[in-house]
Amino acid sequence: MNIVLLGPPGAGKGTQARKLQGSHQFDIISTGDILREEIKNGSPIGLQVKKTMEAGLYPSDEPIIQVFENRLKQIKEKNLVLDGIPRTLNQAQKVDEVFERLGTCLDIVIQISVDDKELIQRLSNRVICKTCSAPYTAELSPLVSGVCDKCNGTEFIRRPDDEPEAIKTRLNVYNEQTKPLLQYYSQTNRLRVVDGMQSVKEVTKQIESLVGDIPQGLQDVSSRNRERG
Repeated sequence: MNIVLLGPPGAGKGTQARKLQGSHQFDIISTGDILREEIKNGSPIGLQVKKTMEAGLYPSDEPIIQVFENRLKQIKEKNLVLDGIPRTLNQAQKVDEVFERLGTCLDIVIQISVDDKELIQRLSNRVICKTCSAPYTAELSPLVSGVCDKCNGTEFIRRPDDEPEAIKTRLNVYNEQTKPLLQYYSQTNRLRVVDGMQSVKEVTKQIESLVGDIPQGLQDVSSRNRERG
């Protein structure tokens, strides 16, 4: 089963991806995390996208699709959840092409809907673990204890694209470039929407319900394609 988590910055896509990883053994492809690691390592792709990402803008489609396809080729016979891709209509079409080329398909797209005021509040309060990039806000326990619950790191930093001006830019870019994806996925009956204004627990419950309610035909197609691949 292959799932896209779609939503604006701060909607909780990364958190819900990790929930799916824990409950259903999904493998996560987070292009944002991959590119931030490339930046940290000073790779050619990292150098290419560094200034763009720190300004809160989307990198061009080419490096996004490149890191996505490279990562996808490393994964076999796994449930997948995509976080941070696709972000443009062209990327959505390319992702479908890559899946088809590798003998599988995208089953469902789950949009996590949150209003802009709430998103700005969340992102303004967010920090990440410097070691593993796990995100936290002030009300989450690792910041109280001072220890990351993922890697036991003890240093937390703010991402450059979570600075106030970058946040506004990111939301504007999302509204302009990503919202057209809703129509694209709606036309193929793959789009589902959950209310991201609720608690993390309630959002997880909604997503779990949707994952268990994917039309059997889509699951069968995905399975058959994997067998042919």
